[in-house]
Amino acid sequence: MRIVIADDHETYRRGLARAIRRFGTLDLVGEAADGAQALKVIREASPDVALLDVRMPELDGLEVARRLSELGGVIVVLLTGSNTDELTAAAEAAGVHTLLSKDLSRDDICRRLLALR
Repeated sequence: MRIVIADDHETYRRGLARAIRRFGTLDLVGEAADGAQALKVIREASPDVALLDVRMPELDGLEVARRLSELGGVIVVLLTGSNTDELTAAAEAAGVHTLLSKDLSRDDICRRLLALR
């Protein structure tokens, strides 16, 4: 499963990237620090899954998800520090497959990615 991560918090993103690399069936094919860069990396790398932070500069995760839903073919998973009913509704409307809490361990996030198959 090919993964692109987009998160503006560099330490979090790099830690999650290391965890993904440890899981043999997950393949990290790109990283981005903001939403605009995420769209560029996703278009170039053609991942199976885009793992996006909800809050990013340039374009937030919801806007990236909306634009990706027009392209099709990419499963969008949003990472959030605080989930609300409003966010869940907005994510569903944007074509997001699932929301994951940043409170989950990195290994738990990887296991949930694997479960998307």
